[in-house]
Amino acid sequence: MLRLGVLALLLAAGSVFVAAQGHSAARASIQHTCGLTDRQFIQNYEEQIESVGMYGNDYLSGNAKAADLISAAQDAARIVRSSAPFDPSLQLVKRLAPGMFYAYAEAVRTRDRGGNPNKQMYTAFVVGERVHDVLRDAQPGLTAAGCDISDML
Repeated sequence: MLRLGVLALLLAAGSVFVAAQGHSAARASIQHTCGLTDRQFIQNYEEQIESVGMYGNDYLSGNAKAADLISAAQDAARIVRSSAPFDPSLQLVKRLAPGMFYAYAEAVRTRDRGGNPNKQMYTAFVVGERVHDVLRDAQPGLTAAGCDISDML
């Protein structure tokens, strides 16, 4: 029994050490870019966030149907996914953001059907916060490269 405990402790300590080393090395080695595809991605992402936000406000005030908001969120996911940024942080946002939009669409669908959308909204929120963290961490490097993402934060 003692062997198993010692082995578990060593594995846990080793995992923490490896994770910490990989995490610090990854942050230090990111080379940000601000090419045409990066700028296009930023513009597309900002437009989709704004569009889904407008439909969301209209839906909550009763001026839009759930189907309209669901469609806007699904379109946003497809548009963001179809972009091709070169910057590594924007590539991560490209991979994460569609999940946020789809979870939001599913939350609206669930609410419209009379269900409890908390699980889907929580997922959308958590993914959205991760996207925000990635963008916040990347902002200095992207700004230095010539891309202003302040509107995305």
